[in-house]
Amino acid sequence: MGQHLNLKQRPHAVGARDRLETRLNDALMSLELTLDSIRHGLMLIGAQGEVRACNAIALRLLGLPVHLLQSPFKLSDVMPQLDRLGVTLGPDQDVVELETEPGRHIRIRATSAGHYGAAIVIEDVSARRNGKRAQHVAIAEYRSLFENAVCGIYRDQLDGTPVRCNPALAALNGYASEAEYISAVTGAHGAWYVEEGRRDEFRRLMQTEGRVKDFVSEVYRHKTRERIWITENAWFVRDADDAPLFIEGTIQDATERMTAMAAIARHANLDSLTGAASRFRFLHEIEAMTEQPLPGCALFSIDLDRFKEVNDILGHAAGDDVLRESARRLNALVDGNSLVARQGGDEFAILVPALRDRPGVEALAGSIATAMREPMAINGQNLIFGASIGATIFPDQAANAEELLVNADLALYHVKAAGRDGYRVFDGAMRAGMQRRKEIEQDLRLAIGRDELELFYQPIVESASGKVQGYEALMRWNHPKRGFLPPVEFIPVAEEAGLMTELGNWAIARACSQAIALPPHVQIAVNVSPSQFRSATIIAELRNALESSGLDPSRLILEVTETVILSSETIAGRVMDELLAMGVHLALDDFGTGYSSLSYLQRFAFNKVKIDRSFVSGMLEKPASLAIIRAILGIGQDLGIGVVAEGVETLAQADALRREGCQLLQGYYFGKPKPYIDVISDLAVAGLGQMQAEMSTRPDFARTG
Repeated sequence: MGQHLNLKQRPHAVGARDRLETRLNDALMSLELTLDSIRHGLMLIGAQGEVRACNAIALRLLGLPVHLLQSPFKLSDVMPQLDRLGVTLGPDQDVVELETEPGRHIRIRATSAGHYGAAIVIEDVSARRNGKRAQHVAIAEYRSLFENAVCGIYRDQLDGTPVRCNPALAALNGYASEAEYISAVTGAHGAWYVEEGRRDEFRRLMQTEGRVKDFVSEVYRHKTRERIWITENAWFVRDADDAPLFIEGTIQDATERMTAMAAIARHANLDSLTGAASRFRFLHEIEAMTEQPLPGCALFSIDLDRFKEVNDILGHAAGDDVLRESARRLNALVDGNSLVARQGGDEFAILVPALRDRPGVEALAGSIATAMREPMAINGQNLIFGASIGATIFPDQAANAEELLVNADLALYHVKAAGRDGYRVFDGAMRAGMQRRKEIEQDLRLAIGRDELELFYQPIVESASGKVQGYEALMRWNHPKRGFLPPVEFIPVAEEAGLMTELGNWAIARACSQAIALPPHVQIAVNVSPSQFRSATIIAELRNALESSGLDPSRLILEVTETVILSSETIAGRVMDELLAMGVHLALDDFGTGYSSLSYLQRFAFNKVKIDRSFVSGMLEKPASLAIIRAILGIGQDLGIGVVAEGVETLAQADALRREGCQLLQGYYFGKPKPYIDVISDLAVAGLGQMQAEMSTRPDFARTG
């Protein structure tokens, strides 16, 4: 409420004086309303220091109590309070700004009216002062960010001429300061990008989208012309009418990231050992190629034969040399449009675009097979491997990438089943064969529980007497629909399906339980697969089979091939030591066909070796085969190891082996594998005949006969 300190209340009068007083009161009332309506504080001070008028805003800004408006006061009455605030008021006062409390700023402006006193205006400038302070803080923070940012920051004219840049951008371009950069660079982006057309792409994005985001480019450092990678973000600075004024942006050095990404891409796309394409890139390329039906392509799946044996015998370094040489040979057979990839291990693949005629596919497959048969000089030795190759054609034999891969693997499978070292091109019958293998696998998983498996026994005889010394147990499957299946029909399926350990354990247990009924001098030989030999349970399974059957361990012979030992010599040695400690006999099967059979005879305590049938079949026609047999027999005699000749099919072979001193013979000439019941029957007949022969020599028998 306005205050009129010099106005005195007088008795009511009439006439001119009354009218004058009324007008004065109206004027004062109007002044009060005016004072209360203005935004600033206003105080009118008379010549004697009396406060003739003021509004509530003035008191509040000066920190004075509002009740002063209810009674007259002089400036001197409130001076102590004003002094504590640091406020001084007087007619001679100029413009002053001060902080009356934290965050509260006022501006005091006094206007002198001579001997009439003065008018003082008090203005709250807190918002303005605080706004300026915030602006200064923001400017300082922006300047700090601009100066200290690790990424480059710039403002350019629309034609690319630099206006501002921070130290990071100057340094990125090889300059020591903003001034040096701006003076040296004109239209920096124009000569910046390495890739032709990259500048045009930048402009197109700015024009169509008003900004660029994560714009990755290879550029030149302006001063040194060194090539680096950058990530750029840019946008227009616009005026009030949305017209572009400048281009602002940030630039970050992406060289390290792009180098790392390139390394990752190389690692993902290239096999680090051989330099061939990786499986990742191969799958990507085959997917892309099969999405375009024409002109088609051919796929070759390639496995090196017997690579694992060489890898294990000569070491991984030698194996790596074999893989590198194999990749080199494969690349030499195809042009630059083809893709040679390493699938993993010793598996390779070749993808040849525009090749879809069967004669051409067969010709290339034959060339691959020939090239891979050439000796490799590894660690001073000439090694011969060979390869198994499966080929297929798109789109003639497959509708998509998945079918193409499956068909190539099917063709490869048939090569391996036929003995490896060759090639096959896919045909429709292979898919039927695959379906049959799947059905066999499914049925085989149930065969043990259904008691469909059976052991057949082939005799092993003494060459001098023809007496049965033992039997080899051979597994047969009495399939409910397919009849009796030989091992060649289901053992490869079992190996692929991981069922050999289960089948092998069953065979040992059944052989032990049946052997107990055979004459005590007869031994039973059972083959052991590599997976079974590596299993952690083989010793426990074997001990349980012997204890359950009551069979003397010395009557059981476990036949192992060189492959079993190659799978892990450390494990093989430990297992064989435990078997020998139990009294079980060991035989080295297929002797003479591996890389290091002789060294195994020295390192492991075998009881027998078995001459492979390939030497026996050719011994009468090939002097080399006979020489090898003689050598093996000599080694067996010197080491005190029994020798069994397998695959004896004729009398001539049996007589020749007998003359050479081979004591044990096995083969069709002496008998094909028979069911257990037939073996028991034969032994019973033989036993009866022997008994009759013995009784016929007794005088009392002859007299009563």
